Amino acid sequence: MKKKIVSFLIRSYKLIKVLSIILNVIAFLALIIWLFDKDLYIFEKKLDKEALFVVLTTIAVSLNQFHKWLLSEAEYSPAYALALGYMNNFIEPIIVQLIEDGVKTPIVYIYRPNSITELYKLNIDKTKATIRNMSFELTELQLNLRHGRARDILTIQKSKTKKVFFDFPNTLLSLTSYIEFKCNSRKNELNNKEKEKITDSLLEKFYSKIDDLAESKNLKQNIKYCDQNLDITF
Repeated sequence: MKKKIVSFLIRSYKLIKVLSIILNVIAFLALIIWLFDKDLYIFEKKLDKEALFVVLTTIAVSLNQFHKWLLSEAEYSPAYALALGYMNNFIEPIIVQLIEDGVKTPIVYIYRPNSITELYKLNIDKTKATIRNMSFELTELQLNLRHGRARDILTIQKSKTKKVFFDFPNTLLSLTSYIEFKCNSRKNELNNKEKEKITDSLLEKFYSKIDDLAESKNLKQNIKYCDQNLDITF
């Protein structure tokens, strides 16, 4: 529910901010009038000042909470931006090109790490070796995209007729410096547990955004995920 509300509010961020300020001011003025025992009239009808103050305060508090949610979401905006670039500049062009090359329903597996360190080169090489040890043929395919520059993607082949495509989202490595900056910019440096919590949230936001984009682009059937367990189906 919160996710849907925030999604709507993001599109109306400036409006929410302005309304929040206006209502806070009105609520403050209503409090002043109430304290000085001044009567309020609208169309010659006397208003219940206490009820008016309660209503205005409730609305103002709600808008302030919405604003707080938006600020909280903004902390994870780098993950959203990375997901947008990854999908628009890599995954979608790759899938489109594969379809144009005659692959009926290309399946692209996107690696989903539990930690960003899994995307370090040494760990990627280890994962690749594990895939080969599962009796799969792992090769690198370069695609000359009509809708972008040439891109490389891995292919995992079980047999001549069973093949999927695979990618490590190295773009997530750029979150490392962001996480360090966020941690070091606070009064007390965060411990490892709290740092892991921020990392987990950023990763969750990244893949959640990928899901949203895949659905909006009608690519849900072409995208799957796998973690270090490498549960790959053909």
